[in-house]
Amino acid sequence: MRVNNRWLAAMLLLAVLPLSGCGFINKLQSRDNLNKGVKAFTDQKYDAAAQFFRKSIELDPDFPEDVPRMYLATAYMLQFVPGSMDPKSEQMGDKAIETFAEVVERSEAEGKPNINAMLAIASLTYQMDKVEQTKQWCDRVLAIEPQSEEEKNNKAEAHYRIAVIDFDTVNEETGTLGENIEFLEQEDKDRLREDIEEGLGHLEKAIDLRPNYFDAMMYQNLLWREKAKMEEDEEEKLKLINQADIAYNKSIQLKLKAEAEEAAQHRELDLGR
Repeated sequence: MRVNNRWLAAMLLLAVLPLSGCGFINKLQSRDNLNKGVKAFTDQKYDAAAQFFRKSIELDPDFPEDVPRMYLATAYMLQFVPGSMDPKSEQMGDKAIETFAEVVERSEAEGKPNINAMLAIASLTYQMDKVEQTKQWCDRVLAIEPQSEEEKNNKAEAHYRIAVIDFDTVNEETGTLGENIEFLEQEDKDRLREDIEEGLGHLEKAIDLRPNYFDAMMYQNLLWREKAKMEEDEEEKLKLINQADIAYNKSIQLKLKAEAEEAAQHRELDLGR
């Protein structure tokens, strides 16, 4: 499961800030447990890490930026395996959602909604087939006016996630090759067309916010193909397929460019050692 390394790095920075004020000993012990938890987390010992993070929260419930809770939620999240039959996996997913939700509630009370926690819940609920909850959390992200480039990227991701759900819904009902369309009632076709348009609208907004968002372009390709499946006019169908091809090719080009740039950065870092 993908983890947002940027906010983990930011939390590590907060963990080493100087201490002052009342409850010095508790705060000191809280930081000590946080540091031990981060070490276990880095070593992928997530059970042990979670114990340290819980102790850190117990000693200092108001730790700046809720760093221990974010780490605790992430430690739970990384023990969740989508599709696993192990009951522990689902328990970890539920605990992660519950803990991320606590972070959101506390951050909103301070007037600084934690968007990373919201998107983490959206990701988890999607993987647990709770797509209505996913949309609700994405809507909460979209209700926040972005103030920075990172927040714009987060908003783009929320648009993208809703579009993915729309595609999943439509594709499941139409069939891979559109083989189910002839058996659908007209009201079902109309509903699916609305889902397609909703998804395309969200993807357009996602790309406006993040112009090189190749994943969003790939889903544009997929949704235009779904729209083509349901189009009876052959000329219009070909136009939609052409739009899909253009989006697909652009997505691949941007992805290859991003991979090449990342590889070049790694080479520079290796040469600088």
